[in-house]
Amino acid sequence: MKKLLALVLVFATLGTAMLFTGCTKTTEDLMENAKIDLPDDKYNNYYQIWVGSFCDSNDDGVGDLQGIISKLDYLNDGDDSTDDDLGYTGIWLSPCMPSPSYHKYDVEDYKNIDPAFGTLDDFDQLIKECDKRGIDVIIDFVPNHCSFNHPLFQKALREAEKGDFNHTVKYFSIAKAKDIDVSGYNPDPADSSIVYESNFSDQMPEWNYDYEGTRKLMAEYAKFWIDRGVAGFRLDAVRYLYYNDPKRSAEALKEFYDTCKGYKDDIYMVGEDWTGDMTEITTMYSCGIDSLFSFPFGDKSGKFIVDTISGAVNDLATSLISYENQTKKINKDVINGYFLTNHDMMRGADVLPELYQKKMAAAAYLMAPGNTFTYYGEELGMETYDESNDPAKRTAMIWDSHNLPKKVKHCGLDYVIDNTDGGGVKQQQENKDSLLNFYKDCLKIRNTCPGIARGEISELPADFVAPDGVGGYYLTYKNDKYLILHNMGDKKQSFKITEKLMKDYMISGMLSAKEGKVSIDNNKLTMPAYSTIVLHSAK
Repeated sequence: MKKLLALVLVFATLGTAMLFTGCTKTTEDLMENAKIDLPDDKYNNYYQIWVGSFCDSNDDGVGDLQGIISKLDYLNDGDDSTDDDLGYTGIWLSPCMPSPSYHKYDVEDYKNIDPAFGTLDDFDQLIKECDKRGIDVIIDFVPNHCSFNHPLFQKALREAEKGDFNHTVKYFSIAKAKDIDVSGYNPDPADSSIVYESNFSDQMPEWNYDYEGTRKLMAEYAKFWIDRGVAGFRLDAVRYLYYNDPKRSAEALKEFYDTCKGYKDDIYMVGEDWTGDMTEITTMYSCGIDSLFSFPFGDKSGKFIVDTISGAVNDLATSLISYENQTKKINKDVINGYFLTNHDMMRGADVLPELYQKKMAAAAYLMAPGNTFTYYGEELGMETYDESNDPAKRTAMIWDSHNLPKKVKHCGLDYVIDNTDGGGVKQQQENKDSLLNFYKDCLKIRNTCPGIARGEISELPADFVAPDGVGGYYLTYKNDKYLILHNMGDKKQSFKITEKLMKDYMISGMLSAKEGKVSIDNNKLTMPAYSTIVLHSAK
């Protein structure tokens, strides 16, 4: 169930709200007696938590589940009467199952919690506390490969060494070296005549999806977590279920998804397929999965960051419209997953040095349709300590830059730095102009305007003529229509609003990433440099 949110029918983050006719009320006036439930569906604003780096509850240098529980009110306190939380309605937990590595993508036991992070009881408590706050929890699930130490794989190797390829070996791609003439295989350390498929690492043997037993086992593992209350899964490396064969991978993924829907009819899944190839993206979507991460828009070379820097707002809008239309031709229920960066990438702050750039990029992806995913610390402008080092992309969350933790063992790093320009959570909460408070404003607009996430995107009308740097799109949801406009240019722009637009729309949100206020006077809309306005069809 989603959190009850105050629906500010005409909400403005700059303190006032206006119909185009000039009627002005305060936000507090408009909030009175205006409450609704967010639709109980698969749409969410997700916050990605790297478990070992987020919050350390026992001062052992490793983040843990109890640490996350202690910080849930920061993400969403479940109380409509407060305005202190960020407003996230979902969290995505990085892998938290037992594993010999710090990143946990090489799972040893798919039905447990890594002792460094806590226990299954801690996990159950986390689910309960999230339920109280209206937060859906999805966990990282690794269907492509497991740990070299996984008991089933070790048993399979022992059988293969004895010449038995008819039993446990079938769960994996294990063969005699003389019979394999392709890359991606590594030798059994105990018998080099035996090889196993392991494209990512010799420590990550890959499951064999040609074997029905493998597919049943993955469904069994998934059911274990569904029964414990997860809303769904972030699925790692879905294109590799059959290595570099999207069509067969999609077929295997469809069986997994359909089976899990039998356990939970509203199961939510978002797949990682790191590609910009639309043919591959639509092939993967053909399996019926809810979401794929929209990689053409994320990362330092993605549309949100590149177009924010260049001010190419019309290019961004055109790309969003095209991407939404192409994916929804395959499945009308597709929920694209938009994000700025994630745990495998340089952080956005590394390539967006100015505060207004960080804010503008946030407005770009948080005002997009679909589901949004915010990497922990993105709302603070955390930076990457060393872009060539994956662990340095996953450093400790900065809760208080004046009281940093003494040590961080997680990720193999023994340092903590205040790698933000604006300080930690404590400092930014106290600064009304901080990036953190800008994120809060974006999320409030998004949560009080359900059509932003759920709307069908379309172009601005041909007669809508905006000046350079200003552009956007429409979103239509049920009987509502939203107009999203960004000024990504470095100049204030003023332009006339048509009489029809004045009559039919009201302001639902205003965001200024740099300075100045969005305003309307005598049928003229003024947007300062680097600003956003959300207009909502009037009832």
